[in-house]
Amino acid sequence: MFPSPYLGAVGPDATPGSVVYRLSARQRDGALGQAHFLLLDGGEGCFEVDRRSGLIRTTGRPLTLSKEYHLRVQAVNGGGRKGPPATVIILAGYRPPQFTNSTYSLNVLENTPVGQPVDVVQAISFQKKSLSYMLLINPGNLFSINQESGALSLTRLVDYESGHNLHTLQVRASETDTGLSGVAEVVVHIMDENDCTPEFLHSIYTRDNIPESVAPGTSLLQVLARDCDSGLNSELSYFIPSGDFDITSGGVVSPSRRLDYERPNHIYEFVVVAVDTGTPPRTGTASVRVRVSNTNDEVPVFSQSVYKTFLSEDAGPDTLVAIVHANDPDGDAVSYAITGGNEDSNFQLDNQKGIIKLRRSPPPRLRGPQYILNITATDDNASGGPYPLSSATQVIVGINDINNNKPVFDECQNYNAEVLENQAPGTFVLRVEAHDADMGVNGEVKYGIMHRDGVSSGFDIDSDTGVITTAVSFDRERQREFTLSVTATDLAEEPLIGICQITVLILDQNDNDPKFENSRYQYFLREDTPVGTSFLRAAAHDDDQGSNAAITYSLSNQKPAYLHINPNTGWIYVNHPISQTSRINQQILASDGGNRCSSVELTVIITNVHNQPPHWEKPEYWVTVPENTVRDAKIVTVKATSPLGDPRVTYNLEEGLVPETNMPVRFYIKPNRADGSASILVAENLDYETTHFFTLRVRVQNVAAVPLASFTTVYVNVTDVNDNVPFFLSSTYEATVPEGAQIGTSVAQVSATDLDSGLHGMIHYTILKDESGDSQYFNIDSRSGTIVTRASFDREQKASYLIEVQSQDGSESSRPGQQGQTNTDTAYVRIFVTDVNDNAPAFAQPVYEVSVEEDKEVGFVLITVTANDEDEAVAAR
Repeated sequence: MFPSPYLGAVGPDATPGSVVYRLSARQRDGALGQAHFLLLDGGEGCFEVDRRSGLIRTTGRPLTLSKEYHLRVQAVNGGGRKGPPATVIILAGYRPPQFTNSTYSLNVLENTPVGQPVDVVQAISFQKKSLSYMLLINPGNLFSINQESGALSLTRLVDYESGHNLHTLQVRASETDTGLSGVAEVVVHIMDENDCTPEFLHSIYTRDNIPESVAPGTSLLQVLARDCDSGLNSELSYFIPSGDFDITSGGVVSPSRRLDYERPNHIYEFVVVAVDTGTPPRTGTASVRVRVSNTNDEVPVFSQSVYKTFLSEDAGPDTLVAIVHANDPDGDAVSYAITGGNEDSNFQLDNQKGIIKLRRSPPPRLRGPQYILNITATDDNASGGPYPLSSATQVIVGINDINNNKPVFDECQNYNAEVLENQAPGTFVLRVEAHDADMGVNGEVKYGIMHRDGVSSGFDIDSDTGVITTAVSFDRERQREFTLSVTATDLAEEPLIGICQITVLILDQNDNDPKFENSRYQYFLREDTPVGTSFLRAAAHDDDQGSNAAITYSLSNQKPAYLHINPNTGWIYVNHPISQTSRINQQILASDGGNRCSSVELTVIITNVHNQPPHWEKPEYWVTVPENTVRDAKIVTVKATSPLGDPRVTYNLEEGLVPETNMPVRFYIKPNRADGSASILVAENLDYETTHFFTLRVRVQNVAAVPLASFTTVYVNVTDVNDNVPFFLSSTYEATVPEGAQIGTSVAQVSATDLDSGLHGMIHYTILKDESGDSQYFNIDSRSGTIVTRASFDREQKASYLIEVQSQDGSESSRPGQQGQTNTDTAYVRIFVTDVNDNAPAFAQPVYEVSVEEDKEVGFVLITVTANDEDEAVAAR
């Protein structure tokens, strides 16, 4: 409710329901709230309060003239929370005007314009009459008031600094009709305005002969400023726009960093600023001059923070690298030194001139990608400091790579490659990796596999990753290992090649059944053969390897079990008396370690003690023949006789199931009627590399009414002859060698394979002489096939060489038409000489003379000179 105290007036003859006062309520945050109002007590029943609107109305009961009625009211918000009670005083009659404040306090800024309202004082007329305002007390007539609005204004300008800053006024509000009036006090405070500018005591401050070595923070001088304002408007702070000096709140000036005598005129001149804290702030300035005296405090300054240059990897002695230069601002002389990055001592520095060159002797050996030389410049302290001063820079020498390193397989000797047989093409075998010590494309490597023209190696290699995979599916029983010549070629314009020979083993998979040596087994036993007698050995072969080829023998079930077989050796022996039977038929089973098996029929015929089969002269025969034995050549004669009346017998070779037992047929038997013997002859060409040992089972049978048979074994040992050529893996090879490379530099390695064994398969390598004479510049290691240089080459004289290499085995050839000679093969090796930057550019003539007219414009072409470099590509640019 407003104003306070809460006053109201009503005519004594007011009609019922006349509005006397309006109540209002505010929340604690000042906002108007939704509330209802209560009349707690008072008013003698002459007044009532509307709960919702807060209007106080007359009830119609008679009012006593000039009497004040005190109504105690209360506001309650929507949540039921009650506010503190208030008292409204209502006069029955006429009440003088009431000011909104009993006392007003005003703050008026000095320099406020004359006539500008500084505040408004207002009163309320309870009779709703117009009011008139006037000043009752107005010291010095400094203020005036608007009679209608109550607005106060100055009659003249005021100055805070004059000292008279507090004025007390009295204002009256009058009703012109009734003559009723009210009075209020107005206290006016004249406020200071920031209208004074800070002023320094001196416009220029000077300090001379300050040593440039003075420590930062040392006090040099003090400046002082005044401000005629008061309070915050007179509080001053100082600052210096220059970053070379600092100033304290008390105006003490000190250097913020080391001073420099070498600045223009040896003087620091700057502005110091004083600023007050008024709004807006006002500033004043003064100049400061500091004269500096010299000391040796400046380090030499290099012309560049970093020097960058490039050299070819093969740059020679005394090659100019760079020239460094440093200037000392103190005027001292400077000397230079290399303080780091020259651990190999490839670089030499003239300590007075700053010229950096490559060393003269021994010749420099540069390695990429770069050298970072730390260069120090030191003054001679002639300007008089405590000690000489120095500074440092870096010279970055980039090394332009030349292709003088071939790719190298670091782990070549340690590669163990193997792949399981029957795997699908694309199976991973091995990842090879070669490193090239060159940089850039000269050091990037692509991989390949060498092979003879039109002959696949059976393997692929990823040219980027070096991953070797299978190109076909392998059968270990056909070939157990492969030798690969893997190449690594760099990407230089004249590429270098590295070679690694890798043996890939084909691992076994259990993909073969055991095979018996014979298609069937038959034997004749006398009925009185004792139990435990071994009489026949069954033998089976498995082309697999290891446990996949470990064979276990067994017999099919039979009761009684007349026979048993040794599971490991295959020997069959009598397990139960056989006199009660005349024939035994069983299956012999052979099982490998992978549960693959095969079987063959076994027939044992039981003979009477009086019937005897033919007797062999020998229980077994041994014979050795070379693999080049001709067809139909007799290798051995066997003989058996029959103890019966008729001496005639017949011979035949038992049918075999594996190469070692004559399948396919390599031998046949031919009877000799003259003496009753039989000869074994060669049916087809033998090959040591395919089968080098045979076990032939020969059957002899008499011609009795009940024929009886017996068996013998012929063991044929086939010996190797030199019938295979040592073929090169490739018919042509390419290799590179840098020009100028030392004698004995390895160029390439060739490789040949010979299927023969022992001395027959021992390979020797030679270089064949040629008409061009290229062969004289190279040697080859007769064992390894490594080709090395016998000379140092100059690419500008000859860019490539072609030599023919020969592989030769270690014994006389058994091939037709080669009697008295060894088996040989040849291949060509093309050796390219790669360029090295070993030629300086040469001008077409040693001296050029030219004349020019004096009035020619700038940029006029006088002459074009050309130079030629016998090197090529990048080295000639």
